[in-house]
Amino acid sequence: MASVALKVLSRASKKLIKPSSPTPLTKKWHKFSLIEQAQTHTYVPFGFFYSNNQLGALSNQPAQISKLLENSLSKNLVSYYPYAGHMKDNATIDCNDKGVELLKVHIDAPMSEILNHQNCNVKDLIFPNGVAWENDSDYGLAVIQLTHFDCGGIAISTCLSHKIGDACNGLQFSIDWATLTRDPNAKTIPPYYISDTIFPSPPSGPLDSPVVPSILDGCRQKRYVFSSKKVSALRSFVASESQVKNPTTTEVLSALLFKCVAKAVTVNSGSFIPSKLIQYADLREMISPKLPPNSVGNVLSHFSTHISNEADMNLPQIVSLMRKEKQLFRTKDNIKENAWALEILELAKGLPPQKKEFDEYTCSSVCKFPFYDVDFGWGKPMATTIATGPYNKLFNLMNYRDDGIEAFVMLDEQDMSVFERDEQFLEFASPYANYF
Repeated sequence: MASVALKVLSRASKKLIKPSSPTPLTKKWHKFSLIEQAQTHTYVPFGFFYSNNQLGALSNQPAQISKLLENSLSKNLVSYYPYAGHMKDNATIDCNDKGVELLKVHIDAPMSEILNHQNCNVKDLIFPNGVAWENDSDYGLAVIQLTHFDCGGIAISTCLSHKIGDACNGLQFSIDWATLTRDPNAKTIPPYYISDTIFPSPPSGPLDSPVVPSILDGCRQKRYVFSSKKVSALRSFVASESQVKNPTTTEVLSALLFKCVAKAVTVNSGSFIPSKLIQYADLREMISPKLPPNSVGNVLSHFSTHISNEADMNLPQIVSLMRKEKQLFRTKDNIKENAWALEILELAKGLPPQKKEFDEYTCSSVCKFPFYDVDFGWGKPMATTIATGPYNKLFNLMNYRDDGIEAFVMLDEQDMSVFERDEQFLEFASPYANYF
């Protein structure tokens, strides 16, 4: 949890919320795919803030807010039943309706103090302590926290197991929960569980334990905002200087972050290190037949942009190479040639890891996902966020209301101290943009 002069006054409760109707025996077992077997038990942590003005009279009735959310969460778990289950082993969930833990916390500060604090780690107070991105939490497959602020505003955070699904699923869970809070009789579309149908277990059988390490480095996170005007200027610059005439927002921002962070690493190391930017891609619309948006599972792969020479570490060249790699990626059979699955099968052989030829950076973008559609009946959230983590040289991109993009940058202290003073980066990014 963030170390700041703010105090959590009380944890009013830790309550198990069970599905409102029992899960049928035909859905008793949920099988993990190869990709999910390989992962450790980490969570996907998202948070949503709602002001006292949005809540109206409810802002003074925390018990009523809790009751509303508990009832709708219970209904939502009828469809999202694996999250209420128990991990039998590394390959299977026993969907036994054990329940999802709901924590209630009161913070002795107004919501604005948390959201607008210059130390962006302060916002982690709205997430269950010691849960977000952790590998060996004692909690279950989903942990939710309702946070009340002194001003009457609230935050709702969800930590959903990455063993079951990805960021797309984490958001859809919240959208459906919000829909059922607005209208208890609403008919949501039941999720489609992919399970192990696309990426089955190896021929030798399921993996006994995860093989992909998840390392929580001692890093610092900083938040930056790119206004729509600055994003447009950056896209125009790249289009005029490269062969890519229609660069996307994610392409130009990930390239800028990659370039400027690599520059900071070069300053501290004393020489340029060949580097690659890893970007994950949602395969739901790429594979044939296409999967519905509400399909639950880790339907992912990745592609990389390699920079071997310091002279090539410039925006036009990075974006040009990135576009070529993306186009090549889209022509692949990303089931049979899934880069992530192939790496997992190699790791499962237990051979000593090969020496890495490139310094690795990772960009994860959820800009296409409608986080501001999570309306529990109080309107769009004032702000949305993701918890700090989980490792060094990671950039997370999210929409910033209706006016730009937020970037959450994870770096070690030494590299961050150089990066945060980069003049070219600060020409486009604002480090202290207030939410309100």
